Amino acid sequence: MKLEQMNDLLTKTKQIQSIMIAVSTGGPRIQEKETEYRQLYLDIEIEINKLKEAGLALSHPNPFHSLWDWYGCWSSELPTYASRRQYIRKLYLPLVGPIEAALHKHRVDKTPPEELIRGITNQIKAQPESTAQGFRMHFQSLHPRILQRCRIPFETAQYDDAIFNAMKAVEEEVRARASADSTDMGTTLISKAMNPKSPILSFSKVKAEQEAVHSLYRGAIGSFKNPRSHRFLDSSDPVRTFECLALASLLMRMLDEST
Repeated sequence: MKLEQMNDLLTKTKQIQSIMIAVSTGGPRIQEKETEYRQLYLDIEIEINKLKEAGLALSHPNPFHSLWDWYGCWSSELPTYASRRQYIRKLYLPLVGPIEAALHKHRVDKTPPEELIRGITNQIKAQPESTAQGFRMHFQSLHPRILQRCRIPFETAQYDDAIFNAMKAVEEEVRARASADSTDMGTTLISKAMNPKSPILSFSKVKAEQEAVHSLYRGAIGSFKNPRSHRFLDSSDPVRTFECLALASLLMRMLDEST
């Protein structure tokens, strides 16, 4: 499979995700997008079959052959717009994650195109899986926003940048959800958004639990984001960095569930 074909596959997965999100969050009606959706679905199937012929153990992760099938799912199992967006963001990760990671490595390391298939195979093996020993945590398991902001600095060993980007993503999400000013930053922003006396973002009706969450976010931002705003800390441990990214991922998922 050529580079342009892989990029075309990634483009089409983004297009089909956009349609699925749009029709399930108050956008166009299903009738207006059904034909386009079915054609994209077929195109993606064809490209996946080409990858299979190249020896890759990939499958189409989208079980919805039509938007009406998708409607049956979201209307009964995903009550909020946020839950539908989150579901769609995760849906294609098993397919696009390995391809995006291999393409990034190809660009950074300038590997020959024929190495791409091997790179995708390695990325597939690194994906999370359920085993007899239990769940295995991998980079692809992280929240999509953390993946987006942190994959490149992590893979290029820029660990300070990876940690800073992760916590900054959390800070930006808090600011957006709390409709706070751009001048609200750091622990001041957290207290404004989550103070248990009058929280804008509520995680629990129990005051002590809201206070605990408030302290958790203040501690994370104060410990891992603010120091990196002022100086380089020369983080060199990939394991510790991954643990910081996992913490940021958890904080993002908690924000997805906040009210």
